[in-house]
Amino acid sequence: MSAQNAGPVGGTAAPASSADGGAAALKQLAGQHATGYRSVGVMVYDILKDAILNGALLPGQKLRQETLAELIGVSRLPVRSALIQLEADGLVEFHDRRGAVVKSLSPAQAKEVYDIRVLLEVEALRLTMAALTDARVARLRELGKAADRQQEGSDFVDARTEFYAELYDAEQRPVLWEMIEQLRLKVGRYVLGWRLVGDAEHSHTHEQLIEAVASGEVDRAVDVLRDHLVGVRDAVLELLEAESTATDAAAPASRGRAQR
Repeated sequence: MSAQNAGPVGGTAAPASSADGGAAALKQLAGQHATGYRSVGVMVYDILKDAILNGALLPGQKLRQETLAELIGVSRLPVRSALIQLEADGLVEFHDRRGAVVKSLSPAQAKEVYDIRVLLEVEALRLTMAALTDARVARLRELGKAADRQQEGSDFVDARTEFYAELYDAEQRPVLWEMIEQLRLKVGRYVLGWRLVGDAEHSHTHEQLIEAVASGEVDRAVDVLRDHLVGVRDAVLELLEAESTATDAAAPASRGRAQR
C-alpha cells in the first residue's frame, strides 16, 4: 500500500498538510528514522511521537495498528508496544470500541497541566539557581542559541528538551525532570509544528531567561519563566476554546446529515 492510496490512518478531518491522514508524513519519517536505532521498537516509538507532535497525526485521530505497521514497514508488534508507551506519555489513549486514538485535551485539562507545570518548573529553577555554576551558564547559552535556531518539528522539540534538561539539572533530579517532561508532552503538540500558537512560543527566546538566571536574581528568573509559561498557556486555551466552539457549532449539521 503506497502513501498515495493508503487512505487516512484515522477518520478525523485533517488540514491540507495532512489531508491523507498522515500517511505521507509517516512514510517520510520512517525513511528519516531508518538507521541508527538499537531496536525497531524505539524507532517506531520515535516515528509516531514525531508524527503526533508535528501534527501529521491529529488529536482525536484513530490509529489503526495494521495501517501504521504497513506505512512504517514493520510488524504490528512494535507498533502496539509504541502505542502503549505513547499512552503512558499522555499522547495516545485507548477506547474499548475505537482502539487507539491521538489524545485530545479539553481547555480545563490544558489549564491544569500548565498550572502544575508552573509549580514544578519554578521549583526546579530555584533548585538549579541555588547551586549555579559558570559552566552551567555557559552550557545554557550554547543550548539556548541552538534551540532558538530551530523553528519547528522534531529538531525544535529535541533542542528545547536539551536546553530545559540542562536548566533543570535533569541528571541530578531525574524524578522531577520526568514529571516535567510528561507534562510538556501532553501539551507539546498544541504549541509545536502545525498547531504552533501564534507567536507565543517563538516570541520567547531563551536568551532572556538565561540572562535572568546568570544574574543570580532568583525572583527575576522565576518571573521570566512564569510569564512565559502563562503566556503560552493562555494562547493554548484560546485555541482549544475556539476549536470547541467550532465543534459544537458543526454538531447539529452533522446530526442532520446523519438523519437524512
